[in-house]
Amino acid sequence: MAFCKYCGKELDKDGNCTCEASMGKSAPSREHIKADKSPEGKSKAVLITVCICVVLALIAALVLLIMGWVNAYKKPIKEMVKGVNKGDTERIISAMYTEDEIGELKVRVKDKGFDWDSYIKDNDKSIDTIRKSKNIKKISVDIVAKEKLDGSNLEKVEEYYKNSFGEEVRKAYRVEVNFTAKYKDGGGEMNNDGWITVAKIKDGGWVYCPEGSDTFDYLKDLTMLL
Repeated sequence: MAFCKYCGKELDKDGNCTCEASMGKSAPSREHIKADKSPEGKSKAVLITVCICVVLALIAALVLLIMGWVNAYKKPIKEMVKGVNKGDTERIISAMYTEDEIGELKVRVKDKGFDWDSYIKDNDKSIDTIRKSKNIKKISVDIVAKEKLDGSNLEKVEEYYKNSFGEEVRKAYRVEVNFTAKYKDGGGEMNNDGWITVAKIKDGGWVYCPEGSDTFDYLKDLTMLL
């Protein structure tokens, strides 16, 4: 007596079994369907990526903000030089005075019978004339070092702004600078080292302060116009 090796039933007289396996019909295989990632998982991955990008952007913006804040004292020096090179009186004024002080300057100009726009244009021309008379092509400045003012040195700056403009000084620096004047017609260049005072005005920005600043010939004539 023989039995089916697949199902264990007794084989018929011909040695065959009627089960599907012995008749060559294999049992249907299970389909292995790869499950798709859930929409929730995809959304979470996208959200994490967006958050990382936002955090990195905020960090970069914060770094730039801190660097700008730390180097803000340099602005009036650089703006004054740009104003000289471009014959731009308003740029020089913004480096030397706060917004309130500029308002007072406009009043003084008006009291003298001048129109502000005409005053600016006339000064622009004067700056160009002086620069040409000195044969200066361009002035550049390198800021070498700075030291915070305190004690009597700070008091002098505070007194200057209090007496001149009624302004309160928050802090002030003495800045070491190197000016380079390049001359036209292949006249070479001249370097001039010295110190400039800059002050942070309460409720205002950093400004160039003549009190405690060294005199630079090619800046003296140009800024004295104001």
